[in-house]
Amino acid sequence: MLIARTLREADIYVALTRAQAEPEPGIELGPAPVFEVGVNLAEGPDAWTYASPVGEITIPYSSERSATTSGAHWGLGQSQLVDAAEWTRVGQLHWDRGTEADMAYDGEPGQERYYIELNFELAAEAIAEAIKFLPDGADRVPDSAIWTKYGADILADDPNVVTRARLEDDLETYRGTLADFRALYSDS
Repeated sequence: MLIARTLREADIYVALTRAQAEPEPGIELGPAPVFEVGVNLAEGPDAWTYASPVGEITIPYSSERSATTSGAHWGLGQSQLVDAAEWTRVGQLHWDRGTEADMAYDGEPGQERYYIELNFELAAEAIAEAIKFLPDGADRVPDSAIWTKYGADILADDPNVVTRARLEDDLETYRGTLADFRALYSDS
């Protein structure tokens, strides 16, 4: 049984799984189908059951509530669905989206600004998800933290992608860019 910590984690898992089936895996992550209670989302006594295009996923209400309360988009604890290397790709994709939108941004308040900030925030949070797989004092995530073919492909393309130094550098860059963006536009 697949268990997601949050609806958002279920969504990213479905997007990653579907992207792997494309002719050029992982080039772009499209959103999963919209959650609709009674259509693809069933309410149970303790959890939702999401009838996703890649199989049923259980999302405990308590896990979703804890994540929402703490502001953790993808959930508390370590993912059982998305491996460490995949999280780095999710971070990179959100970073790229935020950067591209930032380049075209006109400085006006509104949805455009919100989505730029959200993409930078999600980029940093995705890297923080990968860091959760780093054992204390280790220089890189263990091989067991990369269990998907897609994650293995990401690692093969860039052997440093899950090193402590790289993860910490990416996290600092993504968080710093978000802070700089917010500071630049805080008065408008």
